[in-house]
Amino acid sequence: MFKRIYFFFFTFMAASCFSGSLLVFWLFKNGISFSGLILFYMTTFFVALMSILFLPNKQRSSRRTIFLGVIFNLSYVILLVKIFHPIQFYIAAILSGLTIVYFWATYNIMYFKYSNENKRGLNSGVYFLLSPIISITLQPLAGFIAQKFGFYTMFSIGFSMYLIPLFLIRYLPDFKFNMSIKKELNSLKFNWTLFFHGMSSRINYSLIGIYTLYFMTTPLSFGSFFGYLSLMAALASVLNGYISDRIKNRRYFFYLFSALAVASFIPLAFVTNPYYWSLFAGINNLCFYLASPFWLAYNLDYYKEIGVEKSMILREAYLNIGYFINLLIVFIIFYFTSSTKISLIVISIICCLLPIVSYMQGVYRNKNI
Repeated sequence: MFKRIYFFFFTFMAASCFSGSLLVFWLFKNGISFSGLILFYMTTFFVALMSILFLPNKQRSSRRTIFLGVIFNLSYVILLVKIFHPIQFYIAAILSGLTIVYFWATYNIMYFKYSNENKRGLNSGVYFLLSPIISITLQPLAGFIAQKFGFYTMFSIGFSMYLIPLFLIRYLPDFKFNMSIKKELNSLKFNWTLFFHGMSSRINYSLIGIYTLYFMTTPLSFGSFFGYLSLMAALASVLNGYISDRIKNRRYFFYLFSALAVASFIPLAFVTNPYYWSLFAGINNLCFYLASPFWLAYNLDYYKEIGVEKSMILREAYLNIGYFINLLIVFIIFYFTSSTKISLIVISIICCLLPIVSYMQGVYRNKNI
């Protein structure tokens, strides 16, 4: 069953990567500004957070929920291919936010529900390996097709690829689960570590893509750049989780790689040419993916007593708070300074608090995990 789940994820990520990897580039070239892109992402994560907080307390079908997630993901990309009215832009952002809840939260639950509990570090590494492996080839290929044959050809191929994961959903396990976490939010302390994970992750997942627009000016160079970043990520993903499971002490790696990941943001803010942007973004992606499996394993360790379902929904809640606050800070600073550089400097410095906050919260401090 685990292999079936993973293969489904492979087909979904291939479709999502091919159709969406150049989406930021496409929007920027069609007149969407730096602040407009930030607002799009802010809307996405605000919708995701509100959806999580106000989900009704009822049982859901995993297959039906993940089906809706794939449809939402496909729909928001389709809406952004040709924008006829500004409201369309924000409807797409809403659908993107719903994708986070209906697809990503559900898939994460399914993945770890059917994986070996004693190999969570390794499984976390494998989880983060697939996207880079796919992106190494598909993102440069998408850039080549967009540059050679046009963006509409690239988008059409990407949309057709969604037929495969939509077909494979019928072979996924169908179980009932409850996405409501109101009780857990009221009874558990605010998780500052996950909040800062969210803030830090958003630099990689959103801001680097936006800032790269100022250095890579063709579809092929943009796609190839992210293929290169994916190669760096692939080198890091599985090794750390495997080491963690063998040594049975994730504490050392959690703090070491967290410190490296957040420190690697700082040089990015001072780069002025494509060569150094590629160099430091590559170093950052390597460090980030060294840390990511341990961030995910921490979530499962920390919320072990409440089960995989609730722990993954809580994770999405805190991450999306971090995502939104990160982008809000960037937007406010840019609004008052008109400087993308100052925005990146400030948010990078704030994210450097992650290891300190984690230690103060007691993450792995008193347990030999």
